[in-house]
Amino acid sequence: MNDRLLRELGDLARKEAEAEQARLDERWDRLAAGTLTAEEETELRALATSSPEAGEAYAAFKPLGAEFQARVASAINSQRASEAPAPQEKRPRVPPFRGVARRMEIWFGAAAVAAAGLFFLVRGPALPAYTFDTIHGNQTSRGGDPNSSSGTPVFDPDSPLAFVVRPPHSVNIPVEARGFLAHGAKLIPWEPGILGTDGTFRFEGKLSRLQPGEWKIWVVIARRGKLPSPARLQSELRAGRTQAWAWEAISTDLRIKARASP
Repeated sequence: MNDRLLRELGDLARKEAEAEQARLDERWDRLAAGTLTAEEETELRALATSSPEAGEAYAAFKPLGAEFQARVASAINSQRASEAPAPQEKRPRVPPFRGVARRMEIWFGAAAVAAAGLFFLVRGPALPAYTFDTIHGNQTSRGGDPNSSSGTPVFDPDSPLAFVVRPPHSVNIPVEARGFLAHGAKLIPWEPGILGTDGTFRFEGKLSRLQPGEWKIWVVIARRGKLPSPARLQSELRAGRTQAWAWEAISTDLRIKARASP
């Protein structure tokens, strides 16, 4: 294989990778919904100038804006004028706007359905809803204990911790998962999940050097390569968002006992 062909194949692979990234970045959805932060919108604008594929995605997902709305209103008014009955004709006095509006409603509805179908074909199905399985460790109590929150397991300091999160059915797409521990607003990266054959993830680690009190275990499951960064995840959780197309986050509570006095 000559050098020229190798370069062409490399360029093709790079362009396909860029196109895939442009299609799958969850920020496009939030650009269309108008919920991006100023920083994220700046990042997308920069991405749009980096390649034709990203530029096309930016143009496709960018909100329609007032100019488009004005063009639609103008088209409706023109259609309304063209459908006005001649003075000599006796027609039912039904506002022409109603028929035009109905046609516009049908057209936009069909466009939305087609777009939704296209997104599904390009992006694939959403992630299934994962749930926690039994949690194991040096657990001293669970519910009913005066030192325990209702139903919350209580662990010794530095206890080992193991648990499984599982989907409701087998997962046939590449996925990965990461565990986090949270105390109040503080989010601490913990352990990556060990993937099973059916899409389950097993987590094993220690509750080391953690202060006593109420904690949460957060597990983020994502399509491969789409795990949000700890900072991004913390921002999303603070905003009350626990899922997007490419990832989802689930949590459960635990309590760490105070260390015994020496």
